[in-house]
Amino acid sequence: MPFNFDFLHNIRWQDYLDVIILAIVIYRILLMLRGTRTIQILSGFLVVAIFFYFADLFNLIASTWVLRNILNSIVIVFIVLFQSDIKNALAQMGTTRIFHDTHLGKSANILDSIYSVCEHFSKKRIGALIVLENEMGLGDYYSGATRLNAEFSRQLLVSIFNPHSPLHDGAVFISRDGLISYAGCILPLSKEIDISKNQGTRHRAALGLSEESDAVILTVSEETGEISLAHNGELVTESKDYKIKSKVKEIFAKTKKTAGA
Repeated sequence: MPFNFDFLHNIRWQDYLDVIILAIVIYRILLMLRGTRTIQILSGFLVVAIFFYFADLFNLIASTWVLRNILNSIVIVFIVLFQSDIKNALAQMGTTRIFHDTHLGKSANILDSIYSVCEHFSKKRIGALIVLENEMGLGDYYSGATRLNAEFSRQLLVSIFNPHSPLHDGAVFISRDGLISYAGCILPLSKEIDISKNQGTRHRAALGLSEESDAVILTVSEETGEISLAHNGELVTESKDYKIKSKVKEIFAKTKKTAGA
């Protein structure tokens, strides 16, 4: 029997617009969740929904009742489990600007200098924690820190992390326009339990901030001299196959491209 396409005549232009808007929203949500633990939890909800379907299909009364109650309270469960992700998503939406300033993103020269300083710290076994601000504002983490707002200088960055400096224990923030904005900042610690034993408080703090913002955080281990990168809830260490310097440039190149769009 031939398929009937008569229903197409009843579709309004508003319906096409509705589908396009929903597709964009869902796509943006999936981009924000990509690579995070949230996507794993959502997969768990999908499994529960599938179990509910088959329980109802085979008339499993007890299982259907339990799963129906779980799914009925899904909105409350979603808000409780994803409160931090919802907060971060709203913060990212709130900091997205229609007009972008010309200084957005880090210049290649500054990124090269920052990585050069990290290599210096790595050779000298000097611990460091450097936060490169991205699109999201980080004002919540400035409390108790020392405000500098100084032009970027390799020498200044080295002096801040001198073991005898009063600011060396905290994080240094480098703003979107390349200023060394704050030093001695205290970052939130990640609750991730799979962090290597070779990675201490600095790495846990770097991962913690990356879970709550879109910042790029560089760490140098005082014990091993390893250079690590934390971004989007993921912590990776420099290796033969993973070059942190290239990855940082790639992240900010995407930021500039998005800003110019």
